[in-house]
Amino acid sequence: MTRSGKLLEKEDLRRTLRTARTELSETGREAAAADLTGQVLRYLGASDRRERVVAAYLSAAPEPGTHRLLASLHGAGYNVVVPICEPRYQLSWSRWLPGIDLVKSVRAPLLEPVGARHTFGELDPFRLVLVPGLAMDDAGNRLGQGGGYYDRFLAKLRTAQPAAPAIGYLYEHEVVPAGTFQSTELDMPLEGAFVPSGLLAAAPGQPIR
Repeated sequence: MTRSGKLLEKEDLRRTLRTARTELSETGREAAAADLTGQVLRYLGASDRRERVVAAYLSAAPEPGTHRLLASLHGAGYNVVVPICEPRYQLSWSRWLPGIDLVKSVRAPLLEPVGARHTFGELDPFRLVLVPGLAMDDAGNRLGQGGGYYDRFLAKLRTAQPAAPAIGYLYEHEVVPAGTFQSTELDMPLEGAFVPSGLLAAAPGQPIR
């Protein structure tokens, strides 16, 4: 099947961004992971401590690392859940704990916890959803890996839990000017993105919940 010009443009950008990630040194990736962890914890520091569910994910190099973050969130008392890839490009969620057994997903190139799976509606409301991806533009449009799992999930989340902030987790150079890539009504925008230097709002001047 012939792909559209728009899709080819996105694929070109994905290749460029993936290559840039592989060119980061291990030291640089570790420093970014430490800084990102600090940014997330600072953001959550002002939150209502009764709202403790944080939806994160298990990173795979050379993605911005989440392993330090997951341990820090757990240590701070949050209920940390990570996604499971289900049929029809849906996500369920499983609790992450230090030392939990992990298995390779049968549907995506990532690891998933062994244990009970839940729809997000079966969990307490999310205080924060950390969203993986390759880039976010200044308008909040997200460039994902192309599978569509998170766009489907975020569309449901916006209806069921409109107060739950969905925020990207990116390297500094992956926040790009608006118009760098095309988006459609099926692409769910983000409220902002954590980068090593801070939290960048998609709408400058508008606070992120």
